[in-house]
Amino acid sequence: MTVSSLLGRSLVVGVLVAGSFAISTRGSASAVRILDTEKIERAIESSSLAQRGQYAQVSCPAGVHQERGLVFSCIAVAKNVSTRFVVTELDASGNVHYAAR
Repeated sequence: MTVSSLLGRSLVVGVLVAGSFAISTRGSASAVRILDTEKIERAIESSSLAQRGQYAQVSCPAGVHQERGLVFSCIAVAKNVSTRFVVTELDASGNVHYAAR
């Protein structure tokens, strides 16, 4: 198995165990709320460390609207191997689910 497949498989398992978690918004309670993707980055980094003992540098897009059903990707890099994570917003309150693909 490659490092990439090990990282991806272990993080998917970690996500299934962890379930979803709340992500708070930035700024005021205006009509358009922005998802705090920095918290998602930290959560994916924590999953990598807990599941594989590897530090991963994770990058998610900024300015993502907080909207039920919205899907976007983040990239995790560990030991020069990239893994794409698909993040799905479960509701308009900032709850998300992420999985390695």
